[in-house]
Amino acid sequence: MSKLLEIFGKGVTIDSVELVWNWLAAQRPATPVQGSLDDQLGRVVDLLSDRDFDQAEQALRFYLFEKPDCPRGRIAAASICMQRNDLPGAIEQARSVYLRQPHNTMALYLMGFCHERLGQVDQAIEFYQDCLKFKRHLQLPRQRMAAIYLRDGRIDKAIEEYIILTSEHPEDIESITLLGYLYLASEQYAQAVDAFNLAILSHPDNFNQDGKEDELTPLLEQGLYEQAFENVYSIMEQIGAMPELYVQLGDICRHAGRVTEAISHYEAALRMQPNSLEATIKLGSQYLRDGHPGLAAEQFNKEIGRA
Repeated sequence: MSKLLEIFGKGVTIDSVELVWNWLAAQRPATPVQGSLDDQLGRVVDLLSDRDFDQAEQALRFYLFEKPDCPRGRIAAASICMQRNDLPGAIEQARSVYLRQPHNTMALYLMGFCHERLGQVDQAIEFYQDCLKFKRHLQLPRQRMAAIYLRDGRIDKAIEEYIILTSEHPEDIESITLLGYLYLASEQYAQAVDAFNLAILSHPDNFNQDGKEDELTPLLEQGLYEQAFENVYSIMEQIGAMPELYVQLGDICRHAGRVTEAISHYEAALRMQPNSLEATIKLGSQYLRDGHPGLAAEQFNKEIGRA
């Protein structure tokens, strides 16, 4: 279940101090007046960057004494609390920002994350949702919501979150692939096939190492199947049989309507490389197209068993 476990881990290992440091650095004035409050906060940011938390906390204490309502200062204080595993303290600091700026997505995310780590998932989801109301494209809060839903057995809700993730970040192949595994786990095989095929088609370099498949596409589109066969067999003679080449032979047979041979080639690929996601999905897809959902389910269940 390693692939599904990846969903649980999304965002958990994020360094909160680095996250806050990047957020503060992005809002830092380009040329603060030396000795000004902005200059003092800039020194706090530098100390956080150097992970000198004792000095950062001391400098921040003086800064907040002069400017207690500063959202950036309170967020910095929250990050120091999180570094020291003082989650209630971090929530208190972030809440002081939230009360003044209900739209502050960093404060909302930090509160959600701290509540989640404290096991207070209802509050965590509430703050993650509020965060996404203001910035729908943010990945971390949505990833954490999906993890909570999956942990609670609400796989349908986890799927909803990953559908949105993939629509907001269509270039993120990892999210597309994880969505496919979520579909497999919920036995929505047709949707899983669509997700995996999208990943394969959108990012072929991640699945096709030799780049030869692109050379076959125009031949298949023109119906030049024999020439396509000759090309693949020629490569086999030069470098030997490989799983990827058997998958390509299966693709040619599928386009040519030679279903039995296509299945045979996909099976050959899996015998050589049992964990081949592409061969598994294509073999399962062929079974679905041929009206054999039971055989398709058998293939997909093998994949989810490896996931």
